[in-house]
Amino acid sequence: MEKLPEALRGLRPEALAAMQAAERGLGVAFARVGASDVRSKGGLDIVTGTDIAAEDAIKTVLSERSDFPVVGEESGGEAVPGMPCWLVDPICGTRNFASQVPVFAVNVALVDEGRTVCCAVGDGSSGELYVAQRGFGAFAVRGSHARRVRSSGDSHILAVEGWPSEKSQRARFANFVAAAISGGKWEFRSFGTTLSLVYLASGRLSAYVLFSVSPVHTAAGALLVEEAGAVVSDLDGRPWTVASESLVAASGDAVHAQVLDLLAAAARGDGRL
Repeated sequence: MEKLPEALRGLRPEALAAMQAAERGLGVAFARVGASDVRSKGGLDIVTGTDIAAEDAIKTVLSERSDFPVVGEESGGEAVPGMPCWLVDPICGTRNFASQVPVFAVNVALVDEGRTVCCAVGDGSSGELYVAQRGFGAFAVRGSHARRVRSSGDSHILAVEGWPSEKSQRARFANFVAAAISGGKWEFRSFGTTLSLVYLASGRLSAYVLFSVSPVHTAAGALLVEEAGAVVSDLDGRPWTVASESLVAASGDAVHAQVLDLLAAAARGDGRL
């Protein structure tokens, strides 16, 4: 990383470590060493050699900068009760990455007492870094320049991800997508990665719904969008936590309410919105 931008001088050391780690992970991903080594993790879930190499590189940086345990998407790990913990998803959007679709994210988050306290996300589509610290704000960083990012509802784009495993939730997912498309109120997208949370934080999406999540994938992006002014909850409107199994992020209260209404209609199976 080049000289730290003035706007980021108030970041805690752990946030700077997250930035360095995400940047290192992006470098490994862009080199694509191991990208042709594709293995199944079960069902449609896959992992490449690059995922593993990127996670190793990220963990090396974090271990050099802190004594906190690291839990990774690929290599696992265990949190220690009463101690902050790093959550790492080295390439979120592996199917995209393996298919040479440059839409993926590198997610690094520090969680303490069930809350994300700081994070960094690398944008695989642009190489830009995003960093957030609770109470400090969210920023996009390129080289020695940083700009504050804010969510916006202007795009009217809704992204949806996270194929549920339960049959009842799959029906709700299908009803929601059908209602979102047929209602004519949204432009509908599915990017196959939590990079959508970066897009939401920077005002490119109005709302994002994940029907099935884990904190390794979402802890970083959830804090990023919160600090960018977005509203984050689960599918039922409860405040989002690292224990949540779903996520709804929206650019403001009004958009959030619209999405929750649509989800409620989908749960009833009527899709009337």
